[in-house]
Amino acid sequence: MVLFEDEASFWLDGTLHRRWAPVGHQARVDTYGIRKTAHLYATVELWKAEFRYWFSPVFNGETFWTFLKRLVSKYAPRKVFLIIDNAPWHRLPPEGQAWLTANRRRLELFRLPGYSPELNPMEPVWKTARKMTTHDRFYGTTDERDAALRTTFTKFQRRPALIAAHVARFQ
Repeated sequence: MVLFEDEASFWLDGTLHRRWAPVGHQARVDTYGIRKTAHLYATVELWKAEFRYWFSPVFNGETFWTFLKRLVSKYAPRKVFLIIDNAPWHRLPPEGQAWLTANRRRLELFRLPGYSPELNPMEPVWKTARKMTTHDRFYGTTDERDAALRTTFTKFQRRPALIAAHVARFQ
């Protein structure tokens, strides 16, 4: 099983993207002016456009290791070849490195070249998620935002065609 992995953060504040407004009037999206952030790890499998995600409190070596353990248990007994970028939180703590070595028959990591987001099919998936969920939208609470994200990601899982065109060029 070959998977591409990436992370994304979604602020509580929406982003003004594309919106109609009368000439001479600035379009507006309500905002609190605070950055209560949702952090997500996600994977996509190219040939089926299979999308999986996990919310995380932060991005660091410990949470990445937890993500890897969940991934291995999800796809067991198949071996996972995971393609990742060079984010600093992809550096596992010593215990995580020992775990990775002990589980190399179940999981192998491959790193993309530095500063090459154009090589990761997760990037356009995140862009689609932002368009569908946070652009030009206001959420009053983090629970509302997170529910909207889950709804979008469930759509990706039930209708892989929503993201298939984005990942097809990487096949």
